[in-house]
Amino acid sequence: MTDAATARSPHLPAQSSPAVLRARNLSKHYGDARVLDGLDLDIDRGQFVAVMGPSGSGKSTFLHCLSGMTRPSGGSVLLRDTDLTALDERALAALRLEHFGLVFQQPHFMSTLCLLDNVLLPGFLSRRRPREEVTARGRMLLERMGIADLADADVTEVSGGQLQRAGICRALINEAAVLFADEPTGALNSATAARILDVFGEIHVRGTTIVMVTHDAKVALRADRVLVLVDGGVEEDLLLGHYREDQSAERLVRVSAALNRQSV
Repeated sequence: MTDAATARSPHLPAQSSPAVLRARNLSKHYGDARVLDGLDLDIDRGQFVAVMGPSGSGKSTFLHCLSGMTRPSGGSVLLRDTDLTALDERALAALRLEHFGLVFQQPHFMSTLCLLDNVLLPGFLSRRRPREEVTARGRMLLERMGIADLADADVTEVSGGQLQRAGICRALINEAAVLFADEPTGALNSATAARILDVFGEIHVRGTTIVMVTHDAKVALRADRVLVLVDGGVEEDLLLGHYREDQSAERLVRVSAALNRQSV
């Protein structure tokens, strides 16, 4: 990704606290099933956080509540001083468009638009930059993801892995302050997964906060911080520091050990 294309830093209002996201007494239940149970957590601006845990531990629900995609049953989620749980749907959608990038396990695209236009749509809707600049960034992102030749393709003409890469391009189009990613490498081969993690590393270095759900310790070791959820609460909060490739083996041991402690 070129310097010119990524030079703009994500902007959020200044605040004395370093936390960009704060969850307070966060809970989510479906009937009698409590998925999140009184969770308290701060995520600092510019952190790269990996969220792990066994199936059913509440990882995706936590991500969706934190990003405003799902309303919690109780508690609050704050982006700086703005309580997401107090916003109506229109205001919440506007906040997500302005500040968040969202990568889903199953990306959703408009079948009436080609791949490039699907990527560009949030950029056009935000009206933050001229359409020509948005289009140039969209093409650059497709190139960086290795799918530039599919820009004009119909979404039904590309593979699931290619759609996933396009979904990541779409999440990055507005240079979001916070990127949320739910298993972004789950449907990809190892080479493509590495390419995506390199892109995440680049935007993280430039100041983007990343919260990523993953089941793969080899993916999580790229993060600064690893949270291990069990039964809707944080059981491990592992600080790894800035990623360096020569420390991958050591970081993998630490992440694997944290997971193993919660599986016994």
